[in-house]
Amino acid sequence: MPTLLTLILCLLLLTTTLQAAPSTQPTTLPTPRAGLDLLNKPFTHQNFTRWLQTPDNKPLDSANSITLYRWWTDTCPFCEATLPAIQKLNEKYAPQGLRVVAVYHPKPPREVPDKTILEAAHRIGYPGPIAIDQNWDVLKKLYLTTGRREATSVTFLVDRHNNIRFIHPGTMFYPSSKPEDAQQNADYQAMDQAIQLLLNEPHPHPHPDRATATEGPSRGAGK
Repeated sequence: MPTLLTLILCLLLLTTTLQAAPSTQPTTLPTPRAGLDLLNKPFTHQNFTRWLQTPDNKPLDSANSITLYRWWTDTCPFCEATLPAIQKLNEKYAPQGLRVVAVYHPKPPREVPDKTILEAAHRIGYPGPIAIDQNWDVLKKLYLTTGRREATSVTFLVDRHNNIRFIHPGTMFYPSSKPEDAQQNADYQAMDQAIQLLLNEPHPHPHPDRATATEGPSRGAGK
């Protein structure tokens, strides 16, 4: 029978081995398939037309938060496939501080009743905050006029400093084990990985002379 000393030595050896083993967790953000020109730039032009499914339908307070913005519309099959996926990410990471915003941009740009937007979101399976980009003002200034873009169904992942850190250029991403969905699943896993890494980054420490987040306008303040 092994002696007590032998057991202690085995435990110490196992502990040392586990501590020395290299981490398998990624330490760098994945590289987007497109939109590289916007990485690490401020997420500006956030004057959305109005908000839905937030407290009192006011702009979402996402100061010092990791925030995912996905543009969608009710006539888009790619959006119908992706909105449940961003809700899944929201349910997974909201307890750690992730915010998710589905940005509705009607095609063609026009006034759409709130009831129609809410019914479409609920039918698709998304119950979270909605920002409305009625005339595509934000989408154009931030994305469509800043480079060659292939789709309007873009997703931005914004860090606590309000900088764009990861982009999905469209058209859709979602988890799947089907071979025909390999690209969509890979894109979903990349988004999941990027969210994890950003959530693990240190929180910013505001300068004591600056106003607190609640004293200034929140990210995405309406017109």
